[in-house]
Amino acid sequence: MRGFAPHFIRDHFPRASNPVRPQLQVPFLCEGTKNSYENFTFKDYPSRVGVDLSALCNGDLSLDDHAAFLQEWLFFGTLVEALGTADVKVDIGDFVAKSGGEWIVTTERLPKYLWMWVAAECVPGWVIDSEHLPRVKECLSLVNSTANQLAKLSVGAVSEEAWNAGFGYPPGHAVLLSVILLGELLDNALAGVVFSLPKVKMLSWEYSMFGKYLLQRAGWCLGELDMLGVTEPAILFYVSSFDRLTLNKDHSRCSDRVCLANQIDEKVYQTKHVTEACTCEHIVVEEEGNRPVTEVLCRGGIPIISYDRGKVLVQSSDSTPYVAMSHVWSDGLGNPHTNSLPECQFGRIQRLVNALHPDHDSASPVPFWLDTVCVPLHLETRKTAIRRMAKTYDSAAKVLVLDVSLSGTSARVPADELLMRIRCTPWTQRLWTLQEGMLAEELYFQFSDKAIVAESLPDIWYEANSPTKLCTMHFGRPHVDNSPLETRVFRALASDADEFVKDEIAMESALETLSRYPDCPNMLDHTLLYRLDTNHSASFHPVYFAGWTSFQKLRYRFGAGHSALPSVAGALRGRLSSRMDDETICVATLLDIDPLHILSAKSQTARMKVLIDSVDKFPPSLIFTDVPRMDLDGYRWAPESFMDKNANYAGLLRAGESGHRTKEGLMVSNYFSYTFPEDWALPHTGSFVVKGWESYYRITHAHVLTMEVARPAVILEQPPATVSRGIVVDMWREDDGVVKFGRHVGHVSIEVLGEEWAGEALCEVVKWPISYKWCVG
Repeated sequence: MRGFAPHFIRDHFPRASNPVRPQLQVPFLCEGTKNSYENFTFKDYPSRVGVDLSALCNGDLSLDDHAAFLQEWLFFGTLVEALGTADVKVDIGDFVAKSGGEWIVTTERLPKYLWMWVAAECVPGWVIDSEHLPRVKECLSLVNSTANQLAKLSVGAVSEEAWNAGFGYPPGHAVLLSVILLGELLDNALAGVVFSLPKVKMLSWEYSMFGKYLLQRAGWCLGELDMLGVTEPAILFYVSSFDRLTLNKDHSRCSDRVCLANQIDEKVYQTKHVTEACTCEHIVVEEEGNRPVTEVLCRGGIPIISYDRGKVLVQSSDSTPYVAMSHVWSDGLGNPHTNSLPECQFGRIQRLVNALHPDHDSASPVPFWLDTVCVPLHLETRKTAIRRMAKTYDSAAKVLVLDVSLSGTSARVPADELLMRIRCTPWTQRLWTLQEGMLAEELYFQFSDKAIVAESLPDIWYEANSPTKLCTMHFGRPHVDNSPLETRVFRALASDADEFVKDEIAMESALETLSRYPDCPNMLDHTLLYRLDTNHSASFHPVYFAGWTSFQKLRYRFGAGHSALPSVAGALRGRLSSRMDDETICVATLLDIDPLHILSAKSQTARMKVLIDSVDKFPPSLIFTDVPRMDLDGYRWAPESFMDKNANYAGLLRAGESGHRTKEGLMVSNYFSYTFPEDWALPHTGSFVVKGWESYYRITHAHVLTMEVARPAVILEQPPATVSRGIVVDMWREDDGVVKFGRHVGHVSIEVLGEEWAGEALCEVVKWPISYKWCVG
């Protein structure tokens, strides 16, 4: 297949190993047209060439018939318009190449232009000022709005020939996808380029229907990607080359918003052998009349095991280094029926564990801990093991992650691919693995040929991808015909002595530059080098940056107590567990709370109540987070789960504030509130307008109210300005005019309409100052 040819044209995107499809080739369609915007503004281009943009965006015109127009305007035109503000001259020839006899678009040399964009901002006396910055933002905003509308257009079936070749896709959709990827990258880059100006707000880029087709064709569940929080087009495009079909997951119960493929049913669960053909016997570690694991737990120890020639030895960890295993039960290593595993799995795990300690005595297997056999099924002893879970992972010398989705990839592929494959594992979506990854002293991920510790990957990536290393690939050797901006880049990279000594070609280039410019390096060279380094890894390489930042979150330690709750809630958002009542146990251990009493509670609601009662203070903004809530008086302010993926916990980190838990609810202060006339019938759905002393307000229900409200009041998260989140409470008591008590009823948004609003208000409301306290129950 042509797409897999070794001479294949590169893009600025990294290439995944063993891709499920050839690299997408976007045909060059602008040959013979003029790419000139000198006499027209960027936004006037459609009318100049006679294209009805509204009709195109609405689907009334064929996207394929207008592919050349889209490419000329939104791809090449965007390059010229955005980079031209910095006097970066775009050579269209740098973005076109021939492959298999066809002219295609390539972004291999795009990093060169991004580097010059950064260099331009560092030139004395030049900055993306009040004239240039709005022009770039206007250009990208127009590209964004147009592409987001076109992204919703459906795409027909793609032929097998096109899929296998990477060429011959519907041209309009292929061009549109290239426009989205370019626009997103330039938008990200702009935030780094305008270093000396206030932070630039980044745009939201929709992924096209064609891009989603590529994902589904590769075996991706869109619900899984949504739960992983993968929304950036660059990342979606990259992972669409991962082969997910070989995982053989059942996505029949999934939707575009939720993936249930890794939820297990214990009644029908079957433990897997290493290979489907294997029929070896199970080795039972803990059973009636033989409870070595229970004995260790009862003595206060952590049970660890080792396998040797058909036998499993159980011992207490004491001072013995061991490896704790971390895995997803849907991969087949669990067993809800007995504390046993097939002998083939014991042998495989022991070999993997031994490989983590190459200097260990080969005659003595390295012990390990695995929940399937080290957490007894007997209820009381099981509670003991679960209470000791955090200590188990915290005390392990190493933690090894086993995930089937990594087993087909070599650990020797590029670092950015390894990080992204880790991000996309089912392991990162599960409840218990949050604390297992966080507590690990050394966290290893098992790939097909070896295990790696992911903290080493940034250094490996930078060694292969530093600007100094890649300079000659993008710019060639220094010569007298270099543009001023190219010269700036050469000078900056020549000042990086720590890096160019590692590469012979880079060293020759640097020495040539230093000999030509005696004043190099100066302060400007060092400044530009810092800027290039920063933007190179963060803005210009989205796959690496997304993979690394995601991994850092896996390793973040939260601290203990109520101050850690906002971080814990954010980390749990979107995770899943086949046993939902395990959530409170996991939260308790993350907050350093003994889960003993939680384990004794019978239901999820009862367990959440015990957890809430174990914490004295909570972030007050928790009452505004729109998630399902506990149906219990005094606790309606509290979520029934922290794992709701639709939760917005952004306001939980307001510094220095906390709400105090009481038996009647959460006591909060410093919030504006409005009360309605007594006996006034509050609408249960939709929007309505009320009149305040200084303005009119539109109040909109987030959901239909299911409770009657006798004395309604609204509490605002932010002071009334434009639009704020709020809640409706049913006020049932006041204490000395200082504290108001209200039952949490529902969520609303409050929009300020101004005092000149001409419509009709349903009633007048009374505004209460922030000095009043509310107890929300």
